[in-house]
Amino acid sequence: MSDNTVNVHAGKKDVIWNYVGTFMSMASNFLLIPLLLLFLSNEEIGLWYVFVAIAGFAQLLEFGFTSTLARNLLFCLSGVRKLSKQGKDIGEIAGEVDWHLARVIIRTSKAIYSVMGVIALIMSASLGTVYVDAVTHHFSVAWSFPSWVVFIVSIFTNLYFLYCLTNLRGVGDIAGENKAKTFGRLAQLLITALLLMAGFGLMAASIGFLSYSTIMRFVANHIFNSHREVQQGLISDTTFIRRTEIKEVLSTVSFVAWRDGVVSLAWYGATQAMSLLCSAFLGLAETATYSVMLQFATAVHYFSSVYMHTYLPSFQSAYIKGDSQRQRDSVDRGMSCYVLMFLACTLGVTLVVLPVLPLFKPDFICNPALYLTLSVYYFLLNQHSLYCQFIVSMNEIPYFKAYLVSTIAGVALTCLLCGWMHWGVWGLILGQAIPQLCYNNWHWPQYVYKKIGGTYIQSISTGTRWFVKNITEVCKRRH
Repeated sequence: MSDNTVNVHAGKKDVIWNYVGTFMSMASNFLLIPLLLLFLSNEEIGLWYVFVAIAGFAQLLEFGFTSTLARNLLFCLSGVRKLSKQGKDIGEIAGEVDWHLARVIIRTSKAIYSVMGVIALIMSASLGTVYVDAVTHHFSVAWSFPSWVVFIVSIFTNLYFLYCLTNLRGVGDIAGENKAKTFGRLAQLLITALLLMAGFGLMAASIGFLSYSTIMRFVANHIFNSHREVQQGLISDTTFIRRTEIKEVLSTVSFVAWRDGVVSLAWYGATQAMSLLCSAFLGLAETATYSVMLQFATAVHYFSSVYMHTYLPSFQSAYIKGDSQRQRDSVDRGMSCYVLMFLACTLGVTLVVLPVLPLFKPDFICNPALYLTLSVYYFLLNQHSLYCQFIVSMNEIPYFKAYLVSTIAGVALTCLLCGWMHWGVWGLILGQAIPQLCYNNWHWPQYVYKKIGGTYIQSISTGTRWFVKNITEVCKRRH
């Protein structure tokens, strides 16, 4: 049987641009930190991270549809003629693309994000405003109210324009997705820096955040339209898209998407929500210190996960086509790269970056021991999350209940340690870490290896040897 499907194979360009995109995302955040420290008060910095935490909460309305829609579009381009709620239907895999189904998925995607954006706008303007009003004592912090108004608009655009990135991820264009993000981050950094220096205070950060989504959307649409094979295929289908077809796709993808949304909610509770808990229990000044350390730990995770994320579309395509060896290679190489990069980056932040921060603001001190403890928690949390991404790539999501239970237990324990026992920031970290250690941290890596064969130690060892071999060969060729 001939294969007229779209080939999805990650290449060097995708790896390089994924690193560039991740680096620019981190660099923009890192460069924003000294700018915020120089131009804003501790209360303004703490309020900014409250804004960011609320934006993260609004993103939960995405409820797992981004990865689910992108995955199903990729399945369609790999030959799937009918979407399945779980797994794959071998009888519905062909050697050519059903372009009408692809059009229905894309149309469904845009409709979903438009509804999400409007809901986020309403919730932010009502409940979000009440919360910000409370923590700022009726918007007493400089520039707080107009900055919040602009930020509400950016919450809408960040959600609605997700359809652009979903399209690129769905065609396996990791390079294009990261180009769009990179140009967006550059615009955000430049505009924020200029407005901060012009004296716009917190408003500068809000306008910069809005510029990110606007520029990202323009670049992403341009790149998606440059995929000639896909565009010609989409244009070749002129059949009218019925509402029943959109409802059918929505019903199918919702089965995994809402479960993935529960996972996103649990993930928010285990990460970004801690900034809200910190502001509630410890105040804005301590929230600023904690949030900066959390931002570094998050950046280390993103950078360490780049290689694995680059090959995730390839893993999904291999799953549909039954290529088990390519699946194992993706897990071995992706996870070994994550472990090695996380250790190296954490060491660099602890020894080089943290000691420099007091130079920008003398009263802004980050405890290295506290940061290392936070990093251990983040390493284990993100590691099992990456294994779960391999699981959901096979169109199943057995872990959503465990995520929800662990997060509820974590929030309850955090409130106990911070509110009743007064453990401060240590209570935030340990309260979240202990429930995760009880199950998620070790169970889901084991689950993956039962599926593909092997063990954690074997996988990391195999992947490390592959990297060492390839690096050695490159060095020999250069000499």
